Amino acid sequence: MINNLKDPQKIIKAEQEQINAKYNDNEALKKFWGQRYEETYSHLLDSRNEFGRYGVIAEYLTRVIQKGRVLDVGCGTGILAELIDKDLLIYTGLDISEEAIKIARQKMPEMSSVFHTTRFEEYRPDHTFDALVANEVLYYINTGIFFDQCNRLLKPGGHLIVSIFDFPDGRKLLEELKLKLQSPFEATVTNPRKRLTWNILAGIFKS
Repeated sequence: MINNLKDPQKIIKAEQEQINAKYNDNEALKKFWGQRYEETYSHLLDSRNEFGRYGVIAEYLTRVIQKGRVLDVGCGTGILAELIDKDLLIYTGLDISEEAIKIARQKMPEMSSVFHTTRFEEYRPDHTFDALVANEVLYYINTGIFFDQCNRLLKPGGHLIVSIFDFPDGRKLLEELKLKLQSPFEATVTNPRKRLTWNILAGIFKS
């Protein structure tokens, strides 16, 4: 199992190999991510190591977006939903892991209808969003498909907010993403004790 949390790049590459092998099998992907949440991510994402990254994203939504619809791609157990003002920001969370969505609904039963078990690539709502958050998920989605979905799901002038581990392939993704954003905002969050660093990039998505 992929549990060497001291080496994010090794984890991500191993997960990418698993996902590529199962890409056309939704049930196999659901099972894989369900196991990942149950064995590793369910406790990891709720740890203090993650506070800074979620805090920056929530602050951006609160101060920049302020009001409107927010789509949280790879929402996990709904941590971001707990941090935003849901009277002002209409939240929707997606995750392919049934285990993660189950936990999110248990934590926030009043919001159970806004959490969906589905693949981002296949999501087709009847409305668009003011902001789309991709928190530690861009490594797992083909960038061309990801950008096509952003064009489909974001309103004109809508914002894209992404967080990525600081490692070589992640930095390449950020450079590619910068070309798609107007006036990008950048932030870096570091946990010195765990020697983990995330890069956060946000801005208006250029369709």
